[in-house]
Amino acid sequence: MDVLAFPWSGEHETLKLENAVGRRLAHPVSSSEDSPPFHRSTRDGYALSSAECYGASPSNPAFLTVCGEVPMGTLPSFSIGNGECALIHTGGILPEGSDAVVMTENAERSGKWVEIRSAVQSGENIVFKGEEFSANTPLLKQGTLVDFRSAGLLASAGVSYVDVFRIKIGIISTGDEIVPCDTQELLPGQFRDVNAHLLFSLLEREGFFPVYYGIAGDSQEALSRMTNRALEESSVVLLSGGSSVSTRDYCSTLLESLPEPGLLIRGILMSPGKPTLIAGMKRERKLVMGLPGHPFSCFLAAYTILLPLLNAMCTGNTSGPWKSLLLPSAESIFGHSGIEEFLPCVIENGRAVPLPVKSSFAKALSRADGLFRLSASRETVRPQEEVEVWLW
Repeated sequence: MDVLAFPWSGEHETLKLENAVGRRLAHPVSSSEDSPPFHRSTRDGYALSSAECYGASPSNPAFLTVCGEVPMGTLPSFSIGNGECALIHTGGILPEGSDAVVMTENAERSGKWVEIRSAVQSGENIVFKGEEFSANTPLLKQGTLVDFRSAGLLASAGVSYVDVFRIKIGIISTGDEIVPCDTQELLPGQFRDVNAHLLFSLLEREGFFPVYYGIAGDSQEALSRMTNRALEESSVVLLSGGSSVSTRDYCSTLLESLPEPGLLIRGILMSPGKPTLIAGMKRERKLVMGLPGHPFSCFLAAYTILLPLLNAMCTGNTSGPWKSLLLPSAESIFGHSGIEEFLPCVIENGRAVPLPVKSSFAKALSRADGLFRLSASRETVRPQEEVEVWLW
């Protein structure tokens, strides 16, 4: 982060709230008003002073006079006096003199009289002005994903337009053996391009703007040409399949030739995903990563390394998108000391069940609920022992 001077300002654009779903906020959002802007009822019933029905019960009811009905959407034109109450509906503004609402099912009306059969405390069945949030309260942090959890809050605060990041991420697949996924008949040694679609869908889900540049063959010229084009048009460039040790892989050479600081990391102590490369261009504000070619390794490097880096690039925070918790393991897991390891897993009956998978298999991802994480200091997990699980 310090080497690349994260966070970067990054490109952003202003969108209508409904068009910003799935994108990340470029700036923090604060409220400009109280919510709710008035005391309001959360139930259908009768607004009253809680002191008027102190000790009320079905066998000892309180009797009050109905002085009016609170109109929806406008301020009531009356106040509640001694011995009075008012008919109110959910969302209605509480009249002056009232501090609680008795629910309809706990009252019986006859003409202008209401029999109150339940005591209420001050504040019961109402939301006070500014109780949800008050004016100038920070609502959402920079980098927050606009989704069902945040869109409603923005709407309630009257935010109809938001500034969102438009972080363009170029995706390049590498290798003579990689062919487009619509290839109908594979020749011996060929593989369909899984990683490009895996990365594209992951990044789009996380609120970024991925662009697929195609497949670069195993030649330095082809890789350099496609990478340079992507660097001109994108803030981040991902090269998948060119990070393994091979005389035909040119990713390391390419990243080493980038402007300062260039290649920063050559390999990470994690499995799968160890041959990941990370490079950057500080002045130009460009991030470049070489990801493993095997689909599961590629995904792990993107999920556990790339996404926190992108978050740091936008906000300075290196947190990832996962939810970490401890769960008992359904089976034994055997790891290796000195390296952080991951396995896909499913959650069944409150236990984490590992899905053994070779790093070249993508199928496990379609079933998995998350990842087992074994720290570098932990080799073995026995059945029923707790293990750290990262849920999607």
